[in-house]
Amino acid sequence: MRRPGRRPTGAGIALAAASLTIAGCSQVLPLGQVPATQHHLASAIVLQIVLGQPPSPTGSCPAGSAKLPPAAEDFPGSGQCYRRLGNPLTITSAAVTYLQQPAANQQPANYGLMISVPPADRAALLAITTKAYHSRDPLAVIAAGQTWGVPTVAGPFTGRFEIPAQSANQALTLQRTLIPSA
Repeated sequence: MRRPGRRPTGAGIALAAASLTIAGCSQVLPLGQVPATQHHLASAIVLQIVLGQPPSPTGSCPAGSAKLPPAAEDFPGSGQCYRRLGNPLTITSAAVTYLQQPAANQQPANYGLMISVPPADRAALLAITTKAYHSRDPLAVIAAGQTWGVPTVAGPFTGRFEIPAQSANQALTLQRTLIPSA
Protein backbone atom coordinates (compact mmCIF):
# COMPACT_ATOMS: atom_id res chain seq x y z
CA MET A 1 0.00 0.00 0.00
CA ARG A 2 1.36 3.43 -0.96
CA ARG A 3 1.29 6.33 1.41
CA PRO A 4 -0.13 9.60 0.07
CA GLY A 5 2.52 11.92 -1.39
CA ARG A 6 5.25 9.26 -1.45
CA ARG A 7 6.53 7.34 -4.41
CA PRO A 8 8.14 3.91 -4.27
CA THR A 9 11.87 3.76 -4.87
CA GLY A 10 12.53 2.94 -8.52
CA ALA A 11 14.81 -0.07 -8.72
CA GLY A 12 14.91 0.44 -12.49
CA ILE A 13 16.21 3.99 -12.10
CA ALA A 14 18.98 2.83 -9.78
CA LEU A 15 19.89 0.03 -12.17
CA ALA A 16 19.98 2.42 -15.13
CA ALA A 17 22.19 4.88 -13.25
CA ALA A 18 24.54 2.09 -12.19
CA SER A 19 24.80 0.71 -15.72
CA LEU A 20 25.61 4.19 -17.11
CA THR A 21 28.31 4.60 -14.47
CA ILE A 22 29.80 1.18 -15.24
CA ALA A 23 29.66 1.82 -18.99
CA GLY A 24 31.53 5.08 -18.50
CA CYS A 25 28.94 7.17 -20.30
CA SER A 26 30.01 10.81 -20.25
CA GLN A 27 26.59 12.14 -21.21
CA VAL A 28 23.52 11.17 -19.26
CA LEU A 29 20.41 10.80 -21.36
CA PRO A 30 16.98 11.49 -19.93
CA LEU A 31 15.68 8.46 -18.06
CA GLY A 32 13.02 6.48 -19.84
CA GLN A 33 14.34 7.32 -23.30
CA VAL A 34 14.25 4.35 -25.65
CA PRO A 35 17.63 3.62 -27.26
CA ALA A 36 17.72 4.73 -30.88
CA THR A 37 17.61 2.10 -33.57
CA GLN A 38 19.88 1.93 -36.60
CA HIS A 39 18.59 3.85 -39.63
CA HIS A 40 19.83 4.51 -43.13
CA LEU A 41 20.86 8.19 -43.00
CA ALA A 42 19.30 10.66 -45.45
CA SER A 43 22.66 12.47 -45.46
CA ALA A 44 25.96 10.72 -44.81
CA ILE A 45 28.24 11.72 -41.93
CA VAL A 46 31.88 12.09 -42.99
CA LEU A 47 34.83 11.95 -40.60
CA GLN A 48 38.07 13.24 -42.12
CA ILE A 49 41.47 13.71 -40.48
CA VAL A 50 42.74 17.15 -41.43
CA LEU A 51 45.71 19.41 -40.89
CA GLY A 52 44.89 23.08 -40.30
CA GLN A 53 46.66 25.74 -42.34
CA PRO A 54 46.02 29.49 -42.16
CA PRO A 55 44.69 31.11 -45.32
CA SER A 56 46.89 33.50 -47.26
CA PRO A 57 46.48 37.26 -46.70
CA THR A 58 44.14 37.29 -49.71
CA GLY A 59 41.94 34.64 -48.08
CA SER A 60 42.80 31.80 -50.47
CA CYS A 61 44.06 28.45 -49.28
CA PRO A 62 47.60 27.20 -49.91
CA ALA A 63 48.08 24.59 -52.63
CA GLY A 64 46.83 21.18 -51.52
CA SER A 65 44.39 22.55 -48.95
CA ALA A 66 40.84 23.87 -49.03
CA LYS A 67 38.16 25.21 -46.73
CA LEU A 68 35.74 22.65 -45.37
CA PRO A 69 32.00 22.96 -46.07
CA PRO A 70 30.42 25.96 -44.33
CA ALA A 71 30.22 25.72 -40.56
CA ALA A 72 26.88 24.93 -38.97
CA GLU A 73 27.73 27.63 -36.42
CA ASP A 74 31.00 29.34 -35.73
CA PHE A 75 33.45 27.03 -34.03
CA PRO A 76 37.16 27.35 -33.36
CA GLY A 77 38.92 26.86 -36.67
CA SER A 78 36.01 27.79 -38.94
CA GLY A 79 37.19 29.68 -41.98
CA GLN A 80 40.58 28.04 -41.76
CA CYS A 81 42.10 26.01 -44.58
CA TYR A 82 42.62 22.28 -44.13
CA ARG A 83 44.62 19.65 -45.92
CA ARG A 84 42.88 16.29 -45.87
CA LEU A 85 45.00 13.44 -44.53
CA GLY A 86 44.17 9.87 -45.54
CA ASN A 87 40.82 8.50 -46.54
CA PRO A 88 37.62 9.74 -44.90
CA LEU A 89 35.12 7.52 -43.11
CA THR A 90 31.64 7.87 -44.60
CA ILE A 91 28.84 6.69 -42.33
CA THR A 92 25.57 5.94 -44.12
CA SER A 93 23.62 4.25 -41.34
CA ALA A 94 23.61 4.82 -37.60
CA ALA A 95 21.49 5.23 -34.52
CA VAL A 96 21.04 8.95 -33.84
CA THR A 97 20.09 10.07 -30.32
CA TYR A 98 19.42 13.62 -29.15
CA LEU A 99 21.62 14.67 -26.21
CA GLN A 100 21.00 17.43 -23.72
CA GLN A 101 23.05 18.20 -20.66
CA PRO A 102 21.13 20.72 -18.53
CA ALA A 103 22.76 23.92 -17.36
CA ALA A 104 24.37 23.48 -13.95
CA ASN A 105 26.87 25.30 -11.72
CA GLN A 106 26.77 28.43 -13.89
CA GLN A 107 27.63 26.38 -16.99
CA PRO A 108 25.34 26.63 -20.02
CA ALA A 109 23.35 23.67 -21.29
CA ASN A 110 25.03 21.49 -23.93
CA TYR A 111 23.25 19.94 -26.90
CA GLY A 112 24.18 17.49 -29.60
CA LEU A 113 23.61 14.11 -31.15
CA MET A 114 25.07 10.75 -30.16
CA ILE A 115 25.91 8.77 -33.27
CA SER A 116 26.15 4.99 -32.74
CA VAL A 117 27.56 3.22 -35.77
CA PRO A 118 26.52 -0.31 -36.73
CA PRO A 119 28.89 -3.18 -35.84
CA ALA A 120 30.15 -3.34 -39.44
CA ASP A 121 31.52 0.24 -39.18
CA ARG A 122 33.03 0.04 -35.68
CA ALA A 123 36.47 -1.12 -36.81
CA ALA A 124 36.70 1.73 -39.34
CA LEU A 125 35.59 4.27 -36.70
CA LEU A 126 38.16 2.91 -34.25
CA ALA A 127 40.88 3.02 -36.94
CA ILE A 128 40.33 6.63 -38.05
CA THR A 129 39.94 7.97 -34.51
CA THR A 130 42.99 6.02 -33.28
CA LYS A 131 45.03 7.50 -36.13
CA ALA A 132 43.78 11.04 -35.34
CA TYR A 133 44.46 10.52 -31.63
CA HIS A 134 48.04 9.31 -32.14
CA SER A 135 48.90 11.94 -34.76
CA ARG A 136 47.16 14.68 -32.74
CA ASP A 137 45.56 15.90 -35.98
CA PRO A 138 41.98 17.19 -35.77
CA LEU A 139 39.02 15.23 -37.09
CA ALA A 140 36.51 17.15 -39.21
CA VAL A 141 32.89 16.12 -38.64
CA ILE A 142 30.80 16.88 -41.72
CA ALA A 143 27.07 16.13 -41.94
CA ALA A 144 24.27 17.46 -44.11
CA GLY A 145 26.76 19.52 -46.12
CA GLN A 146 28.01 21.43 -43.07
CA THR A 147 31.06 21.17 -40.84
CA TRP A 148 29.94 20.57 -37.26
CA GLY A 149 33.36 20.74 -35.70
CA VAL A 150 37.05 20.06 -36.14
CA PRO A 151 38.03 18.76 -32.71
CA THR A 152 41.22 17.15 -31.56
CA VAL A 153 40.33 13.58 -30.62
CA ALA A 154 40.71 12.89 -26.89
CA GLY A 155 40.82 9.13 -27.46
CA PRO A 156 39.74 6.47 -29.95
CA PHE A 157 35.99 6.00 -30.44
CA THR A 158 34.76 2.45 -30.00
CA GLY A 159 31.37 2.60 -31.66
CA ARG A 160 29.88 5.99 -31.04
CA PHE A 161 30.69 9.68 -31.01
CA GLU A 162 28.98 13.01 -30.49
CA ILE A 163 28.17 15.80 -32.90
CA PRO A 164 27.94 19.02 -30.86
CA ALA A 165 25.26 21.63 -31.55
CA GLN A 166 24.85 25.24 -30.45
CA SER A 167 21.21 24.82 -29.40
CA ALA A 168 18.46 22.28 -28.86
CA ASN A 169 16.79 23.47 -32.07
CA GLN A 170 19.98 22.99 -34.09
CA ALA A 171 20.50 19.46 -32.70
CA LEU A 172 16.89 18.47 -33.39
CA THR A 173 17.03 19.96 -36.90
CA LEU A 174 20.16 17.93 -37.69
CA GLN A 175 18.54 14.80 -36.24
CA ARG A 176 15.49 15.30 -38.52
CA THR A 177 17.82 15.95 -41.47
CA LEU A 178 19.73 12.73 -40.87
CA ILE A 179 16.59 10.69 -40.10
CA PRO A 180 13.49 12.43 -41.53
CA SER A 181 11.14 10.16 -39.55
CA ALA A 182 12.70 11.25 -36.22
